[in-house]
Amino acid sequence: MIGDHDGFIEYRTHFRWAVLLVFLAFLMLAIRLFQVQVIDGERYETLAMVSHVVRNRIQPARGSIMDRDGNILAMDVEVADLAMVPHYVRDPAAEVARLLELGVLVADEAPRVQDQIEQARKDKKKRFFRLVGKRNLVGNRCPDDLTVMNFDASKGRLVCPKCGASHIDQRAVVQAHLHELSGFSLQARMVRWYPMRGLTSHAVGFVNEVSASEVDGAVGRFRPGDVVGRTGIEKALDDQLRGRPGEDVFVRSAGGRRLETKDLPEPFSELVSSLPVQGQDVTLTIDLGLQQAAATALARYRSGAVVALDADTGEVLAMVSHPTFEAGRRVIPRSAIASPPGGAAKKDSAIEARLFAPQMNKALEAYPPGSTFKIVTTIAALMEGLAAEDLEMDCPGFYMFRGHKFRCFKHYGHGKIELVDAISKSCDVYFYILGEQLGIDLIAHWARDVFGLGEPTGIEISEKTGLIPTERWYQRRRHQYQPGFALNTAVGQGDVKTTPLAMARAYAAVVNGGRLMRPHLVRSVRDPLAGTVSNVLPEVARVVEVPDEFLGIVKRGMEGAVNSEEGTAFSAALPELPFAGKTGTAQARESRPGVPAEVAAWLLQDHAWFIGYGPAKRPRLVVAAFVEHGGFGGAEAAPVARKVFEAYYAAHADEFSDLWQGFEEDVLDVVREP
Repeated sequence: MIGDHDGFIEYRTHFRWAVLLVFLAFLMLAIRLFQVQVIDGERYETLAMVSHVVRNRIQPARGSIMDRDGNILAMDVEVADLAMVPHYVRDPAAEVARLLELGVLVADEAPRVQDQIEQARKDKKKRFFRLVGKRNLVGNRCPDDLTVMNFDASKGRLVCPKCGASHIDQRAVVQAHLHELSGFSLQARMVRWYPMRGLTSHAVGFVNEVSASEVDGAVGRFRPGDVVGRTGIEKALDDQLRGRPGEDVFVRSAGGRRLETKDLPEPFSELVSSLPVQGQDVTLTIDLGLQQAAATALARYRSGAVVALDADTGEVLAMVSHPTFEAGRRVIPRSAIASPPGGAAKKDSAIEARLFAPQMNKALEAYPPGSTFKIVTTIAALMEGLAAEDLEMDCPGFYMFRGHKFRCFKHYGHGKIELVDAISKSCDVYFYILGEQLGIDLIAHWARDVFGLGEPTGIEISEKTGLIPTERWYQRRRHQYQPGFALNTAVGQGDVKTTPLAMARAYAAVVNGGRLMRPHLVRSVRDPLAGTVSNVLPEVARVVEVPDEFLGIVKRGMEGAVNSEEGTAFSAALPELPFAGKTGTAQARESRPGVPAEVAAWLLQDHAWFIGYGPAKRPRLVVAAFVEHGGFGGAEAAPVARKVFEAYYAAHADEFSDLWQGFEEDVLDVVREP
C-alpha cells in the first residue's frame, strides 16, 4: 500500500509539471501570436506585399561639348522607351491593341510586342524582367534630327520647325493612359545629339554602346547599354564626359506596384538610392565661323582637309575633313520617315565611303607634303651654312644627278634665281641642289628634331605621325640607300609623309618667333559638381633656335608666293589685307581596281597643298589646306585657304584696322560689320 501511495504522488507531480509546461507553451504561443498579429501586424502585412527588390542603374547625363563661343556641338537629350514587365501585363492582346489604337505602336510593331510579352511570361525569371517594347517614343523633339518641335493646335500635333514633319507626342499619350496599361511604364534614357551634324564630326567624334566583350573585360565598369566615346574628343575625354551612374532602388509589390524603401521596415529601409553625377562639360577651341568657312571652301572637292591654328597659342580654330559623316543616331531611322529611292543611292554611298573615306580625319592623316616642305629645307641649309639670301643658282628646268634627270615643275626653267624667289616661285632645281648638299640625315634632323615633323604633335585626339626617312630607315626597310633619295626628300616627295596639322604647327613656329606649340582642341573643362573650370594653357613643346634673319628670308619668300605676280599662289591673293604662304603639289598617283573611270582619272592627279599665315605683317592665323588629288596647289588649295582668311579677317576687322589696304574709311566701316 505504501508503494502504491508513493507511485500515485510521483504521478501527480509529473502531471502537474506537464500541465505547467503545456500552459507555458500555450502562453508563449499566445504572446507570440499577439506580437505578430497586434504589435507587429502592420509590419508583416507590409512585408507580405513585397514581391522583389528592384535595382535600376541610372545613367548620368554625359557632359556637353561646346565651341569657344558656347555653341553646343554635342549634348545629351532625354528620350523615353516603352517598357513593360510581362508578369504584370494582365491582358497582353487587349493592351497592345490599345497602344495601337493610341498611335504609340504601328501595325507591324504590335504583333512583335505581344509575342515578346507572351514568350517572356513562359519563363519564370524573364517574366519579371523589365523589357523594352519600343525604343525612342516621339516626345518634344523631332525623331529625325532631335530639333525641339512646336505644338500646332489646329493639327493637334507637334511640328518640326526644321524639316516640317508633324508627329503625335507618343510619350505624353502613354503617360496619360498608364492607368489602362497594367505592367507598362515609361523608361527615360539619354541619347547623344550633335546639332552641327557633320560640320564638327571629326573633331568632336561620336559615341556608341559598349560591346559584350567590353562589358566582360571591364570588371564592372560597364554594363550593357552604356555608351563610350569612339573617336575625337568624345573618345579622348571619355572619362571626364561620362560622369558617374546612380542607382534607383525600390521594392516591387506582389501586385506590381512600386514601394519606396523608406516606407518599409528593415531590412528594406536600409536600401538607399543614389543620384547620378553628370559628366564634365568641355569647351573646345573651335571657332564655328571658321569651321563653316573651311567646310564650304572644301565642299566642291571630292576629298581634303583644312586646319587653322592660332599661331601664338596653338589653339585649333578649325579642323575640317571632307567628306564628312553625320555624327549621332536619329531617334527614328530615316527609312521609317521617308523611303530612300531604290538601291542605287545605297550603292553610291558605299562607293563614296570606300573611295573618299568620310570617317577618316584627313587633317590628321599623313600625306606627301610636296613643296610646302621646302621651308624646312631652306632653314636647314641656312643654319648649316649651305645657303644665303643672295645665293644664286641656274634652273634650266631640270637637274642632272648621277645620270638621272630630276625635273622642275616649270619645264622650261626659272633661269638664274636667288633664295627668296626660289621660295616664292617654288623652283625645284634650287632645292634639289640644297638637298644634295645637305644629305638626307641633315634634312631629317631639321624636320623631325627641330620642327616636330614625323612625331606626335600632342593634340588630344588620335593622329598619324607621318614619316621623315633617314639613310638608316632605307637600309633597314629597303636594304639599300640611294643618294638621289635626298633630292626627293628636299622637295617633300619620295617617302616623306606628314599631316596637315603637323605642317601648320611647323609654319606657326616660323612666324611666332620660334615656339613650336603643342596644338590643342580643348580650351577648358567645367566640373558641374564642384563648379570649377580648368583652363588649358598654351604649351611650348620646344623652342626653334633659328635667327630672326633667317626666318625673315623664309617669310619674304612666302609673302612673294602669294603677293607677287610670279608667285605660285598669286591668283589667291587678298590685296586688302595680304596673307603669305607656300604652295605644294605632291605627286601621288594611285591605281585602284573596280573604280569608275572618272574616279580612276582623279586618282592620277597630284595632291594640292597650301600652308599660309595672315596677316602677312602681323601673323595670327596659320591655315593648312589640303586637297586630295586636287592638282596644282596654287590653283586649288590656296583659294580654299583664302576663304578661311577672309572669314577670319571679317571677324577681326577692328583688330587689323591699321593693316587694311586700299580702303577708304567708309568702306572699312562696312568691312568691320559682323
